[in-house]
Amino acid sequence: MVLRFKQVNDEEVAALKDASENLNTRKSTVNWVRVFEKWCDENGLEKNLEKVAPEQLDKVLERFFASVRKQDGTDYEPGSLKVMQAALDRHLKEKGYSFSIIKDREFFNSRKVLEGKARKLRNEGEGKLPNKSRSLTREEEEALWESGQLGNSSPRSLLNTMWWLLS
Repeated sequence: MVLRFKQVNDEEVAALKDASENLNTRKSTVNWVRVFEKWCDENGLEKNLEKVAPEQLDKVLERFFASVRKQDGTDYEPGSLKVMQAALDRHLKEKGYSFSIIKDREFFNSRKVLEGKARKLRNEGEGKLPNKSRSLTREEEEALWESGQLGNSSPRSLLNTMWWLLS
């Protein structure tokens, strides 16, 4: 008779947990925790996040989010800041911390600092926004008509014109 339920040991359960985790997510978590710990060392603070009370951790994270930069001194992209926050939250969850720095109200202030920094960087043209298309100015459009890029002087200019008018 075939058993419906297999007997498993602790190693098999642990192996299944490990297999569920994405390798890149693990690398990201380790990297961002390392960045936070280095910042804590430089500022003389407790680097084990899970040992800090929520009220104090919120204040520490405010300062960390406001001051963190790449090794070359440039700012991280706004999207990287959210990845950093998620990685630190994952680390805390793994360590059994009772709060989420992303969801719980105890971390409202640090979330505001992070969003403020991300917004400031986006306003300065950082992140993915510089790749955004922009409309042509009236002068640029007139130059295309005058140069024959738009109009009906050739099949190509007619195609360009139709594309311009329809999009």
